[in-house]
Amino acid sequence: MTAEQSLPHGIYSPVPTFFHDNAEQTLDFETQKKHAKMLYDAGTVGILCGGSTGEAVHLTLEERAAAVQAVRSAVADPNYKIIAGAMGASIKDLAHQAKVFKEHGADSIIVLVPGYYGPAITGQQGLVDWFHALGDASCLPVIVYNYPGVQNGIDLSIDTFTQIGLHKNIIGCKLTNFNFPLYTMLGQSETLKNNDFTPLSGVGQVLVPSLSVGVKGAIDGISNVFPKCMVQILNLYDQGKYAEASKLQDLITRMNELTAATNLLGLKQLLKHRYGFGEDVIGRPPLNYQMDMTFWKKHYPVYESLSEIEDSL
Repeated sequence: MTAEQSLPHGIYSPVPTFFHDNAEQTLDFETQKKHAKMLYDAGTVGILCGGSTGEAVHLTLEERAAAVQAVRSAVADPNYKIIAGAMGASIKDLAHQAKVFKEHGADSIIVLVPGYYGPAITGQQGLVDWFHALGDASCLPVIVYNYPGVQNGIDLSIDTFTQIGLHKNIIGCKLTNFNFPLYTMLGQSETLKNNDFTPLSGVGQVLVPSLSVGVKGAIDGISNVFPKCMVQILNLYDQGKYAEASKLQDLITRMNELTAATNLLGLKQLLKHRYGFGEDVIGRPPLNYQMDMTFWKKHYPVYESLSEIEDSL
C-alpha cells in the first residue's frame, strides 16, 4: 500500500448533501463546494461524500458521483482524501461504482457490511470472502463501514477484521458503534498496524477514549459544524494535553447528543444557523421535514459554547 492509498491520522467529515429548495430537490453544488472548502481550511484531512449522513440511499449513482466531483473541484489538494459512499451488496456493481467515483475524483470507497440476510445465516468467514472479493474487484481502495444498527445487527469480530485487513486494497474501517472492546483490539493490533490498516471511530462522542487505545481519528458528523474543535481535540491529545482534550471532548459529546437524536436533520439545522449553508434544512422524502426544535432549545447553550471556541481557533 502506498502513502497515496492509505488513510492518514485525523478528522474526516461525513458531509450532508445539500439540495435546492425546488420540487425536485436538485443538488446544490455551490453550497457543497463552500462547505468542503470550509472543512479543508479548518484542518480536517478528508471528506466522506455520499455516506449515510449524505443520504446516499436517496441519491442516484450519477448524483453521488457529481457530488464527489463538486467536492474535488473545491479542494484540489491531492493529499485531501475524498471518500465516496458505495451502495449495495453486488460486488460487480460496487466495482462499477468505484470506477465511476474514481473518474470523478474520489480516492477510496466506503462500503457497508452486507447485512441483508442477518447474522443467522451470514457467517463471519463469508464476510471475509465478500470483502476480499470486493478488494480484488475495486479499482479504488476500500474502507469497511461497520454500522450494526443499519446492517441487520451484524457486527464484525476482531478475527474477521484482521483477516479482512490483510487484503492490500482494504485500508481501514469506520466504526459506528460503541463496541469499545473492538476499538481496543483494532487499535492495538500489530498485524493491522503492519498492514497500514487504519481504524477510525464513527462516533465523535468517544474520540478521546478511542485515541487512547490506538484508533487513528474519526469520521464524525459534528465535525461538519465544529471542525476546528474536533481537530483541536486530536491535536491536544497528540501533544499530551489530556485534560484539555477531555474538557473539549465533553462539549463535543454533549453536542453530539443532539445529532444522535436528529441525525442529518440536526446537522443541516446547525449548518444553516451557524454558516447559512443550504436553501433549506430538510432531506429528501421520507426525511422532508425539520428536526424537532425541542432538541435545539435544549442544546443551544452547548452550541453557543462550542461556537465561541470554534471562532477562537
